[in-house]
Amino acid sequence: MRWRAGVLAGAALVAAGCSAGAGITGPTGTVAGTFLRMGGPAGTPNMPLPGTVTFRSQDGATISVSADGTGKFTGQLPPGTYAVTAESSLINEGKAPCSRPLTTRVQAGKTMTITLVCDIP
Repeated sequence: MRWRAGVLAGAALVAAGCSAGAGITGPTGTVAGTFLRMGGPAGTPNMPLPGTVTFRSQDGATISVSADGTGKFTGQLPPGTYAVTAESSLINEGKAPCSRPLTTRVQAGKTMTITLVCDIP
């Protein structure tokens, strides 16, 4: 089965998150979000996904944060533009990101919210 991802309608155009304690110095922005599985046969409920959310800066550096069993994640990230992907052991056996890359921008001192979605056709 092919997996695709999209951003929930109504999710803010936003920035990405990282794990606190990742050795970040200087100003940061707070990032909070949710990782969900959506779609499937009629009547299939949306499901929060545990997993790993990865943020890749324009220079190729990556920072990852864990989404818990409720699909929630949060962290601090230096200001900049990031590509965000997510993967879960519940989708594709965790062997590949199940979300389409989302480009986001983090601003110092601001809180950003994102929603990553693995769509089931």
